[in-house]
Amino acid sequence: MTLGRIALARIPATRGTIHRLFSATLSSSSTNRTSPPLSRHMSMKSDNLVSKLTSSGLLKTQGLINGKWVDAHDGDTIKVLNPATGEVVANVPCMGQSETNDAISSAYAAFRSWSKLTASERSQRLRKWYDLLISHKEEIGQLITLEQGKPLKEAMGEVIYGASFIEFYAEEAKRVYGDIIPSTLGDRRLFVLKQPVGVVGAITPWNFPLAMITRKVGPALACGCTVIVKPSELTPLTALAAAELALQAGIPPGVLNVVMGKASDIGDALLASPEDQQLWEKKLMAGAAGTVKRLSLELGGNAPCIVFDDADLDVAVKGSLAAKFRNSGQTCVCANRIIVQEGIQLQNYSPDLPLNSNSICNMQPL
Repeated sequence: MTLGRIALARIPATRGTIHRLFSATLSSSSTNRTSPPLSRHMSMKSDNLVSKLTSSGLLKTQGLINGKWVDAHDGDTIKVLNPATGEVVANVPCMGQSETNDAISSAYAAFRSWSKLTASERSQRLRKWYDLLISHKEEIGQLITLEQGKPLKEAMGEVIYGASFIEFYAEEAKRVYGDIIPSTLGDRRLFVLKQPVGVVGAITPWNFPLAMITRKVGPALACGCTVIVKPSELTPLTALAAAELALQAGIPPGVLNVVMGKASDIGDALLASPEDQQLWEKKLMAGAAGTVKRLSLELGGNAPCIVFDDADLDVAVKGSLAAKFRNSGQTCVCANRIIVQEGIQLQNYSPDLPLNSNSICNMQPL
């Protein structure tokens, strides 16, 4: 559980395409599969999706502060691009320190009432949010594909995965237990009472634009904390859609806020706030020292794929490709190297399975 006065969450990710690493081995047949007619088809399909999502009310293009959809104070915007076509999906506010301070004030004020709700009351609202996420999994999946680029099937899988965090913590909200500690003195009673401590700041990456938010916001809201989400400027639309559904679920204004834009300015505002008490990710550690914030670090993985002599090579190859190419290689457990024991002979390998990245083509996600 996240129990902190402002807690900041950040998971590092570098946006890129895995085919760059293997460009020397890609065949001409695979690199020419995206023809201009297909690109035009993709563009038309994307336009139709944008229109459909706008009509559904889930394509939000403003930040959320104190339950209100707002623009940047100076009117500045940033473009959200479809990585498959390079076309603009939407323009969203380019927010900074001033807007973040507003969000902090909003979250701090909402904390007084949200933290006083019973665990059961918070649980019911989180459960309603989960239900809405699942009922709109197709639309949110389409949003993820439009702005992040992963295939629609995988995007919808992320919605189910991301919503599961809200479902889990909706139940865990009712299980924030304290403890009784035996005292060395007969006239003393010692006990631990767990309480929410304030505002949580969640700074999340582009590679899982829903799940990396819900796994931070879910436990924070369950505990009675309020939240400021700073999604990646590359993928803010999913966060805004999730926030809209949170409002529909009865999460009160100010409990969940979303700001996006100038990462350094937003981060500086969160670091400078006296309410901040907890941070994720080491880059923020130095800035957190001045106000003695808690740290919860998620620094990524170091994940070799090791194949031993007695391995089933067909299974090993399939698994290695999945581990390396899933989500364009941008996962925390992506195989960064493959180590093969010397006794393995290539003649034992099925010719029906790919041996290199020639089989991995640059496909359109929709």
